[in-house]
Amino acid sequence: MTADFAKDLSSKVLRVYQEIDQKTARLQFAFGLRCPSLCGVCCDNPEVEATVLETLPLAEEIYQRKEEETVLFALEERRSHGDFKCLLYQANPGFPGTGRCSYYEFRPLLCRLFGFAFRRNKFGNLELSTCKVIKERTPEAVHRAEIGISEGEDVPVYQESFMRIASMDSGIGYRRLPINLALKEALEHLYWKIRGIQ
Repeated sequence: MTADFAKDLSSKVLRVYQEIDQKTARLQFAFGLRCPSLCGVCCDNPEVEATVLETLPLAEEIYQRKEEETVLFALEERRSHGDFKCLLYQANPGFPGTGRCSYYEFRPLLCRLFGFAFRRNKFGNLELSTCKVIKERTPEAVHRAEIGISEGEDVPVYQESFMRIASMDSGIGYRRLPINLALKEALEHLYWKIRGIQ
């Protein structure tokens, strides 16, 4: 696989992300379903996972900014201290649960869909899968979105989005890892692709 192929793959993932973002924006507009301002509760969770493929656009952007050495060093520092929270989340000091993503436009799938995705239950029916914060702060919006899906609203479905991306490259698309490890492997993956070794 050449560096051009890796770049093309990254572009394909980004196109899927753009479609998801459009569906999410429609949900937000139609139902008022949105994250509270500066909320970072989900970002502060050390159990967030992603695949290498989902973090490939992020890794590419890190290379574009020439920040790969800094990011890799910081990832290793975090790992050595047992800190598994996303490296790219910048918490607001003194305000727990608030902050922002330093690479927001390139965040992986779960980060895009957390709070705004639907999933198929065991009966194959769609149901809203939103976060506790949104449920507590905007129950009316959650209720409107749940009703909207029964009316045929076009919504992002997590399983379908995951499979669409994963099937682009089964070697790096299916294995979920802690987000920092997925990012580290994506950076290493690109490193070797850029040098034409893989």
